[in-house]
Amino acid sequence: MGTVTIQQLKLLTDIIEQEENVDAKMQATVNAVRDFFSVNNAWLLYPCVQDTPSCRRLFFSCRSDAPCFLEQDAVIQVDSGLRTHFKEHLEAEQPLTFQDEHCRMCLESCPGKKEHCSQLSMILKMKNDRHWLFGLCDCSIRHWSRDERDLFQLAGERLQHAYDTVRLMETIQRDIAKRQKVESEILRSEQRFRSLFQHTSISLWMLDVSRLLVAAGRSRSDDSREQTGSVADNVIVPSHELIEIVDVNSVTLELFAAHDKEHLLSSLGDIISENSLSTYTTIVHALLNGKTHFTLETDFFTLTGRPLVVILNVDVLPPPDAHMVLISVTDISARKKIEEKLFDSREQYRLLMENSSDAIFLFDAQSLTVLEANPKAVELTGRSIDQLIGLNQKELHPAEDHDFHRRLFREYIQGNISGITTNITVLHKSGRRIPVQISASTTTIKGRTIIQRIYHDLSERIVEEEQRRLLATAVEQSEESVVITDPEGTIEYINPAYTRTTGYSWQEVVGKKPGVFKSGKMPQYLYRLLWQDITAGKVWQGKIINKKKTGILFTEDVIITPVKDRQGKISHFVAVKRDITRQDQLENLVRQSQKMQAIGTLAGGIAHDFNNILTAILGFAELSVILCNDNTLLKSNLSEIITASERAGKLIDQILTFSRQTEKNVSSLRVDPIVKEVLKLLRASLPANIEISTDIRSKAMVRADPTQIHQVVMNLCTNAYQALADQNGRIRVTLDSVLLAPHEGVDLGNLPAGEYVTLTVADNGRGIAREHLNRIFEPYFTTKDKNEGTGLGLSVVHGIVNDHGGAVTVQSIPGEGSSFTVYLPRIPDTELRNNVGEVEFLIGEGRVLLVDDEQQIVDYEVQTLEKAGYVTIASTSSVEALDIFKKQQEMLDLVITDMAMPEMTGLQLFKEIRKIRPDIPVLLCTGYSEHVTAESSTKIGIDGYLAKPFTAEQLAGEVHRLLSK
Repeated sequence: MGTVTIQQLKLLTDIIEQEENVDAKMQATVNAVRDFFSVNNAWLLYPCVQDTPSCRRLFFSCRSDAPCFLEQDAVIQVDSGLRTHFKEHLEAEQPLTFQDEHCRMCLESCPGKKEHCSQLSMILKMKNDRHWLFGLCDCSIRHWSRDERDLFQLAGERLQHAYDTVRLMETIQRDIAKRQKVESEILRSEQRFRSLFQHTSISLWMLDVSRLLVAAGRSRSDDSREQTGSVADNVIVPSHELIEIVDVNSVTLELFAAHDKEHLLSSLGDIISENSLSTYTTIVHALLNGKTHFTLETDFFTLTGRPLVVILNVDVLPPPDAHMVLISVTDISARKKIEEKLFDSREQYRLLMENSSDAIFLFDAQSLTVLEANPKAVELTGRSIDQLIGLNQKELHPAEDHDFHRRLFREYIQGNISGITTNITVLHKSGRRIPVQISASTTTIKGRTIIQRIYHDLSERIVEEEQRRLLATAVEQSEESVVITDPEGTIEYINPAYTRTTGYSWQEVVGKKPGVFKSGKMPQYLYRLLWQDITAGKVWQGKIINKKKTGILFTEDVIITPVKDRQGKISHFVAVKRDITRQDQLENLVRQSQKMQAIGTLAGGIAHDFNNILTAILGFAELSVILCNDNTLLKSNLSEIITASERAGKLIDQILTFSRQTEKNVSSLRVDPIVKEVLKLLRASLPANIEISTDIRSKAMVRADPTQIHQVVMNLCTNAYQALADQNGRIRVTLDSVLLAPHEGVDLGNLPAGEYVTLTVADNGRGIAREHLNRIFEPYFTTKDKNEGTGLGLSVVHGIVNDHGGAVTVQSIPGEGSSFTVYLPRIPDTELRNNVGEVEFLIGEGRVLLVDDEQQIVDYEVQTLEKAGYVTIASTSSVEALDIFKKQQEMLDLVITDMAMPEMTGLQLFKEIRKIRPDIPVLLCTGYSEHVTAESSTKIGIDGYLAKPFTAEQLAGEVHRLLSK
């Protein structure tokens, strides 16, 4: 501040002090300030408050060369602009400057009104009066310097102090006469204040901050603010050394658990928390920024370590004690705990509302409208929260239920709340009806009765109950047995299917262990493994042979599932069991059939080549017999070759028979003559110690191949004889008729219901072991010694019987004997004669084209045909034979062709020949073909068919027959 400014301030102080009257002081100050600052005018407005409708310009000074025509005591209406002006000053702590287009304090007729106005003004905060607005106006663009602002502020402060001093002096002068009278009262008042300070229920602290304020003033006068920061920042660090705790009351000592004032002041570090340290800094900032009253919340510790939450009310005493600060400390720890509990309670209520699995509504008891609802209520009704609030309760329910709910709410209000109400329907926004159960409660808040209703959606429960009923019904009506046991294996439940399957009633099995049903046919280790699996929480599945109440064994497919409770502990076992005895029997039949089919496929593969070889052997042997003349030994040897070839051919026939790949000569016939014929042959060949008995009860007819039926009877009787093992024994053959019911046919191999002819061959021989029963019909399976049979006998029987639509069964007890029964479908009793002709080696004539890819067979057939009188043209190539036919077709009388040949099969050759000459007869010869049989060859137009091996007589006879046509 310059020397001139200091002199002006001293002069102004002298002017103020010279005037005794307060109004004179005010006016003199206005005049002096106008002159000091060389402005158009200076003024004082009163009062300067925002809510006043008007104010007066009580003191005013204007330059003589720029007069203002606004009167000295003029009333100024406070508009929004001036009110804003006041507000800005009231919020400021220092003088404010304004640059306006016109003067706010002049009349419209003021010469400076149309010019720019620069204003410097400040609030005079009078202690004993309302605030004044002290200002300067200069009708020009003027930038107020810092010295001018400081001088103006000091002038204002001097004027404010002078004003307050005068008013105070006036007060003192008015009261001086009474002072003697009230001195004693003042003393008592001071004593009362002291007593109040010490004994009030609020903790009080009296602080002296004079040194803090002095340090702040010194910092403020230092022109280094821009470099070091604000005044508060400069003094905040050493502030604890600049504030003196003058006094504390007894409540403070009690609150902080201090013995006395010295004890407390020496232990201040123990009561300070991190938060209260921050609060202390805030207080210092506020004091240095001129705040005289403010409130803060913070926390401390008592000297015993107990935490405190307090409210601090900070008050700066009015001058001349403005350096004194009174702080009241109110302990709100208990209230804070209550607030926290209340907050927790509200938070819990909010979480309950938001996370409840049930819909919650709060209704006003008077209007019955929704006051509040939770998110589940939104989901239940399909309405948003905004749509639910204010909705009458009847809108939530169907119209037919409105009276019922109105009565319920009336009972709620009367206090008649009786638990849970069920069979209630809520109406969804979409119109869908939702079943619920309701529980209700009432409460009163500030005289208002609130009804809370909780709606529990029963939709899922109803569905679950229906599912449980359906499950129970399904279990009760299931055709599969269901058994439920406890974790120890004790039976707790069986369904009716279980009773039907086993014959055991509920009373006979519930409370018992499943071991009562064991058949003794299952290994013990299986049960141990089963129990280990299910007790480990695994699902077990397998087949078990159990025993019915009648003692009959049956096979079950069993699935055992552990049932666990919510803790994951096994609470029950559930076994679902299905009787698969018949299924096992059928599967065994299928497996047997598949084995037969596999062997049959193998047999068919070798039959062709083997028959070709046999044809050459047999044929050349027969031709050699014709040529040997009287050589008896040679003829005998050749006869053995022929016999062996015929046996080999029969073996091939048996192989093809059990695989059902031979051609049957089927006719309607009676079985009893065949049985008698076979037994007649057997009597001559069996030893005398074997007794054969017959029981012919039926002469019914069947549709069958007589040769194959003959073979079935022979094989069964031969098998029975071999089972007697050269011991004295009996073979009994029974022929009868039976009528099978549907279930009986299934047990016998899935036969359809109806009448059947049964052939039973029984013996009292050594019998068959149980483990072999399922394999006796397999090809080459035998239980006999190496030299007893080929293992094909029963396989052939099985193949022939199945091919005739029947079945064969066996019953055997080791050491007591076996019984085989054949079932053949019965037909009505009619008789058809078989066209059986005898083939002769006949002589003929004609030209024959012969083709076979086997040279040996070609040679054999050429010799045979030439001996029978035919001219033969032979080839081992079907393509070559076709070429010969094309060239000599008119000279040929017959074509003989093999079936399986490379390049072109016999069937393909036949078709090509017929295209050329449709009338020529063709004889087809085959070792074996799955594509062409005697019957199928006739259907496609082939004239003759010979299956290898065939004799020379058969070949000559068939050629003679074809050419004779």
